[in-house]
Parts: sequence; C-alpha cells; structure tokens
Amino acid sequence: MKSLSNAINGIVRAVREERNMKIHLVAASSVLLLSLFFKLSTVEFMILCLTIAFVVVCELFNTAVERIVDIIVSIDHPKAKAIKDISAGAVLVSALTSVIIGCFIFLPRIRMLIETGIYRCKNALVYVFSSVVIIAVLVFFIKALTQKDKSH
Repeated sequence: MKSLSNAINGIVRAVREERNMKIHLVAASSVLLLSLFFKLSTVEFMILCLTIAFVVVCELFNTAVERIVDIIVSIDHPKAKAIKDISAGAVLVSALTSVIIGCFIFLPRIRMLIETGIYRCKNALVYVFSSVVIIAVLVFFIKALTQKDKSH
C-alpha cells in the first residue's frame, strides 16, 4: 500500500508542478469527451487510452529525469542540457504519435459529419452552442492552469 501511495503522490506532484502535464491532461480529457460524442468502437477507445497513457508516462519520466539532472548538476552543463533535451524529445515523439493516431481515428468521423451536414439536423443549434461552451470552458481551464499569477 505504501508504494501505491507513493506512486499516486508522484503523479499528483507532477500534475501540480508541471505545466506540460496539465496540458497533456486537458488534451486527454478533451479527446475522451470527443470519443463519447463519436461513439468509438471498443478497440478504438482502447487505442486512445493506451496512447494517452503513453504520453503521460513519457511526461512523468521526463519530469523525473529533469529533476535527477538538477540534483546531480548544479551548474549549466552541456551534457546536462543534452540529457534534458533528449528526455523532452521522447515526450515530443509520444505527443506527435498520439496526434497522428487521433487523426486516424477522428478525421474520418469529422469528415462524415461535415459531409452529411450537421446543419441539416433539427438540433444543429444545440450542437453549435454546446461546442462553443465546451471550447470556452477548455480555453479558460487551460489558461487558468498555465498562466502564472501576476498579482504579486
């Protein structure tokens, strides 16, 4: 139980202290909400969950590597920078891969939605209004999580 508690504490710390982790979680939440709208198959949903987990795991490892380097090397050193850059590169590769996978899953559905004409639907205004509200909430949420407090 102690190791589970430590693992949860590590994830919570990363979410609280790492801006990019917050961004990844907002993106993941958005994708999961979108998956409900498009009614993905079980396999597609599992692929999205694995992809999200892959990005989060890479970000956790990147955070750990950066902190280890900061402990070991107290000055700016080219090799320390290279280690951090390589670790960040792993996160970038995982994030880009997740975007590509998301495009393969969602773009055909979005295209079909556009081709069939959402405007023909009796409830088109509900979809438009709901979309605007969801986007506005996401924008405010991302801004609140990523913007530093300037009142001090």
